[in-house]
Amino acid sequence: MPPTRPPQLSYRIVCYEIENATETVIFDATARAFIAVTGTLDDNGTIRGRGTHAGPLPLLKRIAKIITEDEQLAS
Repeated sequence: MPPTRPPQLSYRIVCYEIENATETVIFDATARAFIAVTGTLDDNGTIRGRGTHAGPLPLLKRIAKIITEDEQLAS
């Protein structure tokens, strides 16, 4: 009998856009790793945010590289 492998851990991320108390799902994904960050600029231009991440470090590093090389974010 071959050795059994533990089930792979995964994460489900769901993001809602909230407008006039109406929630609309704008992102719903399940994967083996994630990086999530939120932010709000106050009237003085100070950013307030929160972030978290989970998953294998090599995969997180690849996700971070994709984010830093994103053309839309760079412009």
